[in-house]
Amino acid sequence: MPSLPPEQRSPQDFLPEKYPILTFPEEDWQTFRQNCQNLELPDPNPFRKTFEALYSHLVGVNEWLNLTRLTTPADYLKFSLLDSLTLLPVLESLCEEHSAIVDLGSGGGYPGLPLMTCMTTQDFTLIDARQKKVDFLNASIPIIPRTGKGAAASFRGRDVGRARPDLQHHAEIVTARAVGKGVELLPDAYELLDQGGVFVLMKGQSWPQEEGPLFAEACPAFGFDVVEDTELSLVPGDPIRHIILAVKKGRQDLRKMRRYCK
Repeated sequence: MPSLPPEQRSPQDFLPEKYPILTFPEEDWQTFRQNCQNLELPDPNPFRKTFEALYSHLVGVNEWLNLTRLTTPADYLKFSLLDSLTLLPVLESLCEEHSAIVDLGSGGGYPGLPLMTCMTTQDFTLIDARQKKVDFLNASIPIIPRTGKGAAASFRGRDVGRARPDLQHHAEIVTARAVGKGVELLPDAYELLDQGGVFVLMKGQSWPQEEGPLFAEACPAFGFDVVEDTELSLVPGDPIRHIILAVKKGRQDLRKMRRYCK
């Protein structure tokens, strides 16, 4: 019998308990722990069971809903978990208890779900334009033991005033990873962030040549100042990655914005 297409799946198909719990091979887990240590990240051992449960749920749903290509334990641990957790020191330096954090274009849940696992008192909202992925995220969030609020919602960031007015200009941090070009995300970040809030953008090695200059040029038109661009590699010898911080400090200049908006 052929598998049902995603649009014909029931809400029950998103439930984590429908899928077997997978465990990380010990060698892969210890490599991940060492990589965390090399990047001066917290020891992930206390969160291992949660990460395994999130991974199991992702792999199970991914059999019928396209969420990720990173399904082997080694790839998941490095390119989903480790990559996401590189934001942890940045966010912890900017956050307090119950700070409002929005993950823009969450997709399969990264970096949002790993950050929620380690930052248990902050209030997270994971947003994605695709409702099926939001259904997956809302089924994933209860896996994580935490005291802060956590939910997913389906809308584009720039439409928050219509879709979720309670979130408009409310977030202290907006994160974005593998969503789109940085300059194209500035209208979304502006509508989501409070004044003084920080847009945290994750980009690959081509950032300085392909996107960075235009992003820095465009930021003032959208009310942002670029304040930091941190370079790192997940493991020695890997390509450089960038974590860019832009602070919302002013108002948008609609006239100047037009040259950057499609």
